[in-house]
Amino acid sequence: WYQRRVRGSEAVVEKETTREPDSRLLSKMKIVMDSVQKGYTHQAKNIEKMWELKQSNEEGDEVFFNNFWYLLQHACLISAREPPTERIIQFCCKFAIRADLDRETFNDAEISQTGPFAVRLFSVALKYHNANNKAVRFRLCQIVNTILTSLGGDAEIDEDLFDQIYRCMLERLKDKVPGVRVQAVNTLNRLQDPSDPECPVIKGYLTIMKTDGVAEVRRAAVKAIAVNSKSLVPIIERTRDTNPGVRRAAFEVLIEKISIRAMKISYRMRVLESGLRDRNSGVKDACMSLIKKWVTYYDDDIIKLLKALDVEGKVDLCGDVVEEILKNVHIDTALQCLISRIENKVIPTDQLTCEAVFYWRCMVAHTSANHPDIYEQIMPTLSEYSQYLKDYVVKASSISSEDYDAHYQASYVIQELIKMAKLADMSDEAGRKNLIQVTKFIITEAEITVQSIERLVELYCLAESDEQTRIRTVAEIINDVRNPLEGATQFNLNEIESCEKNDPVTMIRCLTMVSGLVQGVKCDVAFDPTLSVLLEEVVMSGVVSHNEIVRHLSIKALGLSCIISKTLAKKYLVLFLQIVMVDNYAEILETSLKVIFDLFLVFGIETFAEEDAKKEEKQEINTESSQDTIVNSSQEDLITSKLESTKIDEDPENPLHNLQTKESDTFADRIIARFKEFLDDEVLRSVAAEGVAKLMYNRRLVDAQLFSRLLLLWYNPTTEGDPLRHCLGMFFSTLGAGNEELLDVVEQAFFPTLETICDAPHTSPLQEINPSNVAELMLSLLGGRHHEQIAIKMCNEILVMPSSPYGRCLIKVLPHCGIAAAEQANLKLILSLLDQIIQEVDHVSTKRSLTTFSVKVSSFVTPPSPDEDKENNKENNENSIKATPDKLSQSTQGSEKSASKRKALFANPSQPVDLLDTIT
Repeated sequence: WYQRRVRGSEAVVEKETTREPDSRLLSKMKIVMDSVQKGYTHQAKNIEKMWELKQSNEEGDEVFFNNFWYLLQHACLISAREPPTERIIQFCCKFAIRADLDRETFNDAEISQTGPFAVRLFSVALKYHNANNKAVRFRLCQIVNTILTSLGGDAEIDEDLFDQIYRCMLERLKDKVPGVRVQAVNTLNRLQDPSDPECPVIKGYLTIMKTDGVAEVRRAAVKAIAVNSKSLVPIIERTRDTNPGVRRAAFEVLIEKISIRAMKISYRMRVLESGLRDRNSGVKDACMSLIKKWVTYYDDDIIKLLKALDVEGKVDLCGDVVEEILKNVHIDTALQCLISRIENKVIPTDQLTCEAVFYWRCMVAHTSANHPDIYEQIMPTLSEYSQYLKDYVVKASSISSEDYDAHYQASYVIQELIKMAKLADMSDEAGRKNLIQVTKFIITEAEITVQSIERLVELYCLAESDEQTRIRTVAEIINDVRNPLEGATQFNLNEIESCEKNDPVTMIRCLTMVSGLVQGVKCDVAFDPTLSVLLEEVVMSGVVSHNEIVRHLSIKALGLSCIISKTLAKKYLVLFLQIVMVDNYAEILETSLKVIFDLFLVFGIETFAEEDAKKEEKQEINTESSQDTIVNSSQEDLITSKLESTKIDEDPENPLHNLQTKESDTFADRIIARFKEFLDDEVLRSVAAEGVAKLMYNRRLVDAQLFSRLLLLWYNPTTEGDPLRHCLGMFFSTLGAGNEELLDVVEQAFFPTLETICDAPHTSPLQEINPSNVAELMLSLLGGRHHEQIAIKMCNEILVMPSSPYGRCLIKVLPHCGIAAAEQANLKLILSLLDQIIQEVDHVSTKRSLTTFSVKVSSFVTPPSPDEDKENNKENNENSIKATPDKLSQSTQGSEKSASKRKALFANPSQPVDLLDTIT
């Protein structure tokens, strides 16, 4: 008999033995095989028929196996996964494990032993596992995998055979064909040892999960890997894979193989954050299935589940978890664990834990919108709740500060109770009055955290409907906190001023109240006398404080005031710019920069660029008191000089410098230069990128250099895992939605961006960026009109430097330009430029790619009329080597015909194939 081995594209018939297949037995086996191709319906009967042929064969098992392997070879040469081929493979593998059974055990559901027939099939398949033909490697790995999978859970194989499978499949894990690697991964599934920390199979799986470029291979490794201490974290990391199929497979593994007790709290929170924030509905559904499993593990007690999560550190995420649970479970089930803890519509203060109060608040929010009848059962009246809140705060104040855990828990519970108070019925006039009194008492008398003070001020603003009353009351509270002896008659005015408290603790409390108050007002802060006094005496005095926290809260309060007052925004913009340049505290820098972007976003850059606004700003800043050491009389001149001295990209060799078409002497140009510096700062990079993206998206700022820097930041490997990537991804995905002004910016940034990447030094992280990916993204953002102009410019750039890295990059990108709707004159120009480029390029594959693109372009050109053709022939007397579209089309058609012949074998999935005619 003969076996066909394929090396490359040549078939070599190699004589294995001198014995040819028996024609009579072969024809009978062929009939069974042909029947197998038609469907799975009669597969069991066909296996029995083949078994009977083996039993009735008088020439011995050797002849039968030779005939069987001869027929199976035909399927091994077919790489396409068509149903007839798959049926043959499945049939042969199932028959192999039953070939040596007797009549009594033939129909057993599970086979625990491998007979001589299966062992020999293993040996032959493994012998040629490294064949040159990728189809052969794939099918042989599939055969080994299918036989192992078909064996029962307690099956045993020979130790030598085990070692042979082990060694060969580990080698196939590194195969260059993804399909072969997938089959090798599935084959090694039953050969791994989770108890061995140095198991080669698990190590191979971990390498594939992390480094394999094909999603299907990573997915197979995730589903196949055994769970142990080394594989748990990599499986969790795959919940953030770039491919949704891999992410979903990771969640399925967590559901099937891993208990919630096996994961740390940080791992649980990471998994939940990845799943619930995923855009893919399939991944999100898989995450919900995982949450349901966890709820079932804790006997439907959601509060117990919350104890297994980080409620204090991840409030928003835990809120999303509870919200999803309440959407998918019956309300009675969700209410059961809360009702068991409630007495008189409240949880007793001695039983208030972080998880219980958090779930109570979530249930109140959910029932108030969806189940009003249940809301009445778990939420007391506003007066009763106000007293309940006061009682708990008084009780918490008695906790010793040395008991950190109890103090921290009490602070968290107070914040949750304040949040829940906002969900109460504010139409109760008496209840609102009681709530106002309680909030004033807690702010002035109780020892609570800064976060609680801010939420109490917000609650007070919600309860007090009159804005002027709110402002006056909060101002009085602040005055009482800073001047506790002001009302005493025995002190004169100087003594009262000397008793004014400016220590950091007092200033932090007062500034927090100012921030909470400003967020709830609608009037212009600059024209309200009470707010103006608070701004001058409290906020501005905190700006020059040596305490970082006080300074940070002051800047936050000032920024909130500027956002609702254009007058203040014009006055203090320079102050925020100065703070960003001179301060060293990271949080202060970020807050100041956020304020700057918010002011530009709300009022527009043009508001601050007016000459009269500059003069007014300079006059007002120069009249500041002498205590304002940061904002001095010449600060605007200092800012202007700093902005002018910080010119980014002044080097004319920098391609981004060419985007600047005019002299940077205007306010907007200096601000843009400063933004570029912020984008290069590691501390401010994320805030600056988000701010610039928002300004560009809202058309407040349009600049090609800034767009180029955002693009390079998105692709820069140093920003891997940085939240700015999510923001920039959203920005780029919505950029081309009919915004022609921004599309023009993309076109302007196209070539400088690619040149920056190609000319980056070897030590630069930009060297790791694939410029073709960047170019394809920009082309996808642009429309056909822009593609047309870019293709012409690209051809001209290539002709200047065809052999440089930049030129080679443009050659790769050029075929991606969509020019189907281009004007005829431009199409002819592109064709002419392509002909010149093809003459200049020496690389064979590059020239082939350009020629193919030239054929594509020529297909869009309208053939000239006979008169035009004659005129063109008279004008064009130059002899140049040009591609012949007709010949190329004919050769392309011929290759397509030959390809169709090669694929004709299983072109129709439902059409059976004559196995004896497949080898010619």
